[in-house]
Amino acid sequence: MKIEKVVKKDEKNVTLILENNEKLFLSYEVFIKSGLRKNDEISESRFSYMIEENQLYFLKQKAFRLLGRRQHSAYELKFKLKQKGYKNELIDNVIDQLLESNYLNDYDFAKSFAEENIKNKLWGKRKIEAELIKKGINREIISRIINEKFSDHDDIDNALELGKKKYKSLIGRNTDNDKIQTKLYSYLLSRGYDYDTIKRTIDLIINQK
Repeated sequence: MKIEKVVKKDEKNVTLILENNEKLFLSYEVFIKSGLRKNDEISESRFSYMIEENQLYFLKQKAFRLLGRRQHSAYELKFKLKQKGYKNELIDNVIDQLLESNYLNDYDFAKSFAEENIKNKLWGKRKIEAELIKKGINREIISRIINEKFSDHDDIDNALELGKKKYKSLIGRNTDNDKIQTKLYSYLLSRGYDYDTIKRTIDLIINQK
C-alpha cells in the first residue's frame, strides 16, 4: 500500500490516506518517529505495527495522566488501564516501562500511603496492611513498611487519640459502661488495631476519665 496523502488533523494527530482509500490515524509523535512520508510503501505488517505503536502511545499518555493525579501501585494502574479496553500485552508493556523508569514504584507508593493514613486517619497497622493488600502490594514490601512505620509507642499513642474522641461521643449516648467499651473495641478494631493495643487503650481511657 502506498501513502497517497498525509493530513495533519491538529497539533497532536495525523491521518495517512492510503491508495486503497484506507486510513491510518496516528499521533503526531508516532508518525514522526516512524519516518513515513507521502508515496512511501507500507506493508500489511507495518500497518498493523503502526496501529499497535499508536495504541501504545495513547496508553502511555493515559497512564501518565493517572499518575499525574496521584501515586498508584502497579496493580491499581494496571486495573484502571484494563478498564479502558486495551490489550493485556500492551498494558504489561507500559507497566514494565514505567517500573523500569521508576515512574511506578510500589515501595514509594506504599510508604506514602501508610504515612498519609497514619497521620490523617490514625489507622493502625492491621488497617494499613489490609489496604495495601487490596492495592496489590506484595507481602515483602508490606512487612517492610509496617516495620518502618510502626512502633508500640506510636501505635498506642494513635489508638489513644482516636479512642478518646470516640469515647466522648459514646458517653453522650450511652450509660452502660460495658456497651461503651464493646463499641469502643469494635471501633478501634475497624481502624486496624490489635487486641493488646485496644485493651491497653481502653484501660487508659477508663482509668483517666
